[in-house]
Amino acid sequence: MSDQVHAGTSAARLTVGERAPLFVLPDTDGTPIGMVPAAHEATVVVFTSNGCPFALAWHDRLQAVARDHADRDAVVLQVVSNDETDHPEDSPEGMRRRVAAGELAGPFLRDADQAVAQAYGATATPEVFVVDRAGLVRYHGAPDADHDDPAQDAAWLREALGDVLAGRDVARPVTSPSGCSVKWRVELLWWAGCPSHGRAADLLRGTLADLGRGEVHVVEREVRSREEAARLGFPGSPTFQVGRRDLFPVAAPAALTCRVYPREDRRGSPLPERTELAGRLREALARPWDLPHWVDPRRPAPADSPS
Repeated sequence: MSDQVHAGTSAARLTVGERAPLFVLPDTDGTPIGMVPAAHEATVVVFTSNGCPFALAWHDRLQAVARDHADRDAVVLQVVSNDETDHPEDSPEGMRRRVAAGELAGPFLRDADQAVAQAYGATATPEVFVVDRAGLVRYHGAPDADHDDPAQDAAWLREALGDVLAGRDVARPVTSPSGCSVKWRVELLWWAGCPSHGRAADLLRGTLADLGRGEVHVVEREVRSREEAARLGFPGSPTFQVGRRDLFPVAAPAALTCRVYPREDRRGSPLPERTELAGRLREALARPWDLPHWVDPRRPAPADSPS
């Protein structure tokens, strides 16, 4: 993974006109594949999954785009970021099975620590970003207007690619990402020298339950050495991370120490306030339907169908 992605701080969601974070991820053989915009006129980054019905419905259309543009200086990178705890189909083994079956046209990459999905602000599978040679996002959204209509043929993505390859402004730069939500996990990093670990775990799980996000997997990771603290971007115990991003970023070096969280009354506390943690979790774990201007991708039921 590139240092650009592992910045360790929170960020707004990536939008059209912004510079796309660079990354290096392993493919199903373990070969590192880099996202290098300067190497192609256009790079398509697709966050996808192996079990989501929307991702499966759009899958063949996305492979056709990859094949049709392979000789036009464009590359399609398909990235699986889902936590595999309750979704084993998104494990490396599940990904390798699809590659072995010939279902992929182009690199199929595993974002195991979810850092790339978090850096891009991805919420859906599938979710598409088109990046030009300068590294700027030129299109963001869905492949086309209807997952259930193969005749759509990834029209929005094809139009955006055509505009970028022709050196034109993209006529339709933004559409609503549609599909299943990214299956996130939250990591609670702790050090044995602080007594707050148990209360932090209870706070985290209770806050997720309050948010109706009990499905989010929680990983409790003990940090045992200064070297591990530096590698994980751990400024003290407890630290809450999603996709290697600290939910409460601080300008402090990595250390085996206890954290102090500021409260509204200006006092320090070993734990963040529940309302503040809830807000930051809500932002980091956003689903497509949580975002403004989301468009429901499901077709409305016919008027004479039962409710």
